[in-house]
Amino acid sequence: MKNISEAFIKEDYNNFIRSIELEEIYVSDLSFKRFGNLPEDIEISVKVIIKPTKNEYKKIDSDLYEITHRILFKLEYIQEAQRKAFFELKATYKLNYRTKLELTDEIFKIFIKRNIPINVAPFLRETISNSMYRAGLPPILLPLLKSKSNDHKGK
Repeated sequence: MKNISEAFIKEDYNNFIRSIELEEIYVSDLSFKRFGNLPEDIEISVKVIIKPTKNEYKKIDSDLYEITHRILFKLEYIQEAQRKAFFELKATYKLNYRTKLELTDEIFKIFIKRNIPINVAPFLRETISNSMYRAGLPPILLPLLKSKSNDHKGK
């Protein structure tokens, strides 16, 4: 029974992806903070953390959905076996998508993992770069965004 359900979800998801268009994306809330300076004359290992903190959607018109995607970005360094934050950014993105098909909770669970991060990535890179510059920090090259799953791929 599970395979039949997965097949229906896969088909629904693929149909949804074929029908959807991104209408608008913008930052609705942004804050960042620098925590002092990096220690000098010491070898450090820097850890980059990018984590979605909350995703939700709502229907705002007959064929228009608004998705809220909140992200936490941290730069930490490790010194003497302790992790210490030196930059943190919190951003909320709003994405408006137009589609004739219904966005269900099942489709949304896949969509937020596969599509939203890819749609937001260029905007997030620019937001992080500008914010770090304004905080007096050098630019950082963020890692590539890669799909974590082969589930629900279209043919």
